[in-house]
Amino acid sequence: MYIAEGTSVTIPEVPIKNTTSSNVKKQLDELSALSFLDMESDTSNNYYSRPSFRDLMAFCFQPQNIVANANTLFFKADTTEHRTKLINIFPYILGAVTPDILAKRQEINNLSKELKRKERDLQKLKDVAEKWKIEINGWLAAAQEFGLLTVTYKLDELSFEEQIELLSSLVNKKASDSNILNKNIEESSQEIVALRKEENEISLKLSSFKNRYTEMTQLMESIDDYRESLTIQVERLNVSKWLKSLAEGEYICPICGKPDAHPKEQLEKFYISLNRLEEEAGYTSRIPAAFEREYESVKTEIEKLTEQLVAIQKRIKIQSNIRNSSEEEKYTLENIARFLGQVQYASETFETLGTDSQLLAEIDKLNERLKDLRAQVDEHAIRQRINTALRTIEAYAIKLIPVLDSERPNDPIKIDYENLTVIVSGEDGRDDYLWEIGSGSNWLAYHISVTLGFHLFFNKQAHSSVPSFIVYDQPSQVYFPQKLAAKDDEKDLDPKLEDEDQIAVKKIFKTISKALKSSNNGFQIIVLEHADSSIWGEIDKVHEVCEWRGENKKLIPIEWIE
Repeated sequence: MYIAEGTSVTIPEVPIKNTTSSNVKKQLDELSALSFLDMESDTSNNYYSRPSFRDLMAFCFQPQNIVANANTLFFKADTTEHRTKLINIFPYILGAVTPDILAKRQEINNLSKELKRKERDLQKLKDVAEKWKIEINGWLAAAQEFGLLTVTYKLDELSFEEQIELLSSLVNKKASDSNILNKNIEESSQEIVALRKEENEISLKLSSFKNRYTEMTQLMESIDDYRESLTIQVERLNVSKWLKSLAEGEYICPICGKPDAHPKEQLEKFYISLNRLEEEAGYTSRIPAAFEREYESVKTEIEKLTEQLVAIQKRIKIQSNIRNSSEEEKYTLENIARFLGQVQYASETFETLGTDSQLLAEIDKLNERLKDLRAQVDEHAIRQRINTALRTIEAYAIKLIPVLDSERPNDPIKIDYENLTVIVSGEDGRDDYLWEIGSGSNWLAYHISVTLGFHLFFNKQAHSSVPSFIVYDQPSQVYFPQKLAAKDDEKDLDPKLEDEDQIAVKKIFKTISKALKSSNNGFQIIVLEHADSSIWGEIDKVHEVCEWRGENKKLIPIEWIE
């Protein structure tokens, strides 16, 4: 593509490429001051991508196939891609959603993902906290036996963070700091006995749940096999319905030639069997919800008991390793020093896991920020701003409709932006969509009044990204469709309108003139029309740019072709 900028530019005879179409699109987006943030972050769906300059053209063009279309109000909204994208960016176009709100929405999305990740980490920490706590208890109990800890309370009563802190304090201990007491050794022995007992209890529970899980799994498989068997039988007996329906009429057997030769009794047996099988198949069509809940509960309990068993066995192993030391080395300074080295390694491992208090503080901070952002991005307030904008546009349109050739000029209208159409409310309270209202003149009236209403609204905004122009192509076509279709009379360059049609077309230009006056010439309206100056000549604000009629007066001049 070729692009030139400046107060005054000279178009070269042979333009040379100096940019790309992508760069031109970006430049137009920047000139329109459009946000470069997507309507919804973290989505690959193009329907929610950022608004672009080309999306705004929906408000700037009313070509022949749209200007009086009963089903499509906006340019290019007759395709799913453009229609869905336009609906999604509508709040932004109306000014109800600002670039600042889009930025905050993106921040909310990012923080929400971070919050979910931290909540998963916290839940994971809570899920395995029991296992870690028991393991740390093993180290602390061994330290107590060696006389490295002097506590007057039960270790099990400490929180996970307090246990980690206590374990960390052992790192600074020396073997010479130990003070081995008979009482500590006795308590350690009793603790191992208690742990062995708890291990057996958990093991028995785990075995019981495992058996139950196995039985339930086998039952589910049996139900599936039985259901499949019933389905096969039902399919085989289904033909009995068809045969029974044939036997209900008066037919002659094609083989023996006798009437009523059908084996009705046998068919009735087949039919009864089919009904019974269908009932049984219905009973087994799905596993009861209570059974499924119990099945999942058993699986969860197995996971929980397995974790507890592994943790207790690890604690027993830690304390047993001390007891399994040779009698000569068990309580020697050398063995205690070796134990302290193991404690240092274990302490570093637990500290890398983090603590739930730290995570809770981070989660609280994220929740506070999200609460603040959601208060700023008030979806209810956005909806109110959308409704206020639409009511304003509707008010502009209602003032213009009576000027046009409409059958219901005084009926109020509503703009349904989620369906990109207009709803007309009758005196009887009935709401009619645009496509439910007959007559091309009605469709044209609502197209012109509503699109002008949008531009009057954009004109009043402090800033609007929508370009300040709109093009109407052949709006008068609804008044002479047959003559437009005729191709045999090329001499009649412009169809002649009847008197009442001339009045109707003149109303189009009067409406356009009224809208321009209301906006103080705030936007430009371009009309491509067959109607000549006898229709619009005396109407204010109309300026004829060019008349493409007669010899060599075409949109594309002959010299361009030659």
